[in-house]
Amino acid sequence: MNIEDKELEQFRKSQRRKDIIKNIIIVFLLILLALTLFSRTIMNLTLPEVATHVVAEGEVSPKIRGQGTAEVDNPYSVTIAQSRTIKSVAVKEGQVVKRGDVIYHLEDTESEELKTAKQELEDAKASFTRRIFDGTLSDSDITRLRAGNYRSEDELQSAVGSINRQYESALREKNLATAEYDRINAEYQAEAEKESNSNSNDYYIPEEPGNGGGAEASSRTGSVAQASVDKDKDTGIASADSKKEVDEEDLVFVASSGSTSSKKIKKLAKKLEKATLRKLEADLKYEEISAEREKILNIVSAELDLKGFQEAINKAQAKVDKLQKEEIGASIKSPVDGTVTSLNVGAGEITSADSPVAIIRINGKKLTVSFSVTKEQAQKLKAGDEASPQNSWEYDDSFKAVLRQITADSSDPQNSRLLKFEIESDTVTAGDIVKLQIAETSKDYELVVPNSAIRNDANGNFVLLLRTKQSPLGNRYYVSRENVKVLARDDTNSAISGALGAYDYVVTTSDNRMLTSGDQVRLSNEVDQDE
Repeated sequence: MNIEDKELEQFRKSQRRKDIIKNIIIVFLLILLALTLFSRTIMNLTLPEVATHVVAEGEVSPKIRGQGTAEVDNPYSVTIAQSRTIKSVAVKEGQVVKRGDVIYHLEDTESEELKTAKQELEDAKASFTRRIFDGTLSDSDITRLRAGNYRSEDELQSAVGSINRQYESALREKNLATAEYDRINAEYQAEAEKESNSNSNDYYIPEEPGNGGGAEASSRTGSVAQASVDKDKDTGIASADSKKEVDEEDLVFVASSGSTSSKKIKKLAKKLEKATLRKLEADLKYEEISAEREKILNIVSAELDLKGFQEAINKAQAKVDKLQKEEIGASIKSPVDGTVTSLNVGAGEITSADSPVAIIRINGKKLTVSFSVTKEQAQKLKAGDEASPQNSWEYDDSFKAVLRQITADSSDPQNSRLLKFEIESDTVTAGDIVKLQIAETSKDYELVVPNSAIRNDANGNFVLLLRTKQSPLGNRYYVSRENVKVLARDDTNSAISGALGAYDYVVTTSDNRMLTSGDQVRLSNEVDQDE
């Protein structure tokens, strides 16, 4: 191969290398271009997919739902006043009965209520007997009270008031006499001690009781006792008791008239003697009145107890008489025409006094259904509003439910109300569970979103707003949290308030991935966004 051919071959090889490099660069650039052009699509495939809905003005019609048992309106409850044993049942539930038809046959036994009433009567009589013969009352009082001659409350008040006034008077005199005696005795003791210290031969102060004493004191004590006897002849106080009381007193007396006692000592001695006698009389009078008062109060207490026992006897006797008069025969009969909707007892069971043994739907009465709602919900309703069944497919076209009454719920009268509906239906019978729904008054709201847009967590209700950001490669979509308050809700929509406006977009659904504020998303329906 000549030189020219070699150069030509080298040139061709160099050209081929350049072509290969150029092609590689072109392919690389094409790939970069493709990646750039389709980056949005590729990225979108990894983002959560969401559906959105525009926030707009709209109408919300909330519905109140509840359920209750169909019952006969004002049914007749068959009751008896006493417990009796059922021998057999003569009818079946759903059976039509006439007035006078037998519902139950009864065992021929005395009722438990009558047995109990008779025992209560015997117990009351026994309590009366024990109290009247417990030793409190005199024979004349026993005779009077057994005859039923009880004093009136005014007479008892007068008797108690009289003895209390005597007692209070005697207590005052006792306290005054004691105070006077203590005062004079203290003065005498002080004066005697004073003069004794100046002239121990003229006066004698006896030691404390039990420690002995001089002859002069004994002589003087004797003369005081004699004076007490003389005094007792006028007062009626027993002289022996007076002498005993004087001997026990811790007194100090002056010696005979030949003593050198001062006039002041003698004067105090006379005052002390009078004070001693007054104290003795007051103490004895107080003891007599206290004993008499205790006796009178015990008699009054006994009389009141006995009066209460007598009333219990009369009440128990009246109950026995009433039960004996009301004792029914061998059966319980229907008092009205109608349909038996409930039989509450069976053969061998015992009825409860005044509890329904059967429920009868009187001919012409309607069925009712009741359930409880909040006070706020009830305020949006009124009597006459119609309700519809929640499961309408279970009922025929004749079904009709009308709200007849709104009353306080006894279980929570402050916060709850009881709705009572009148039911008309060929397919509803007493005892059926009926589920109702009733629409509140519709209202227009500025911000309405689908119920699916409302989310909640520990911080309350919120929605996820769709935010748009421009980029060289197109729009990017992000979500942001916005707290809202739900004003009203119906089966499909919710009225809300918050820092958002009409024509904002909210996320309604996502592809089961948890979304948080700031997440980038892709739209499942860009047409909704573009609108």
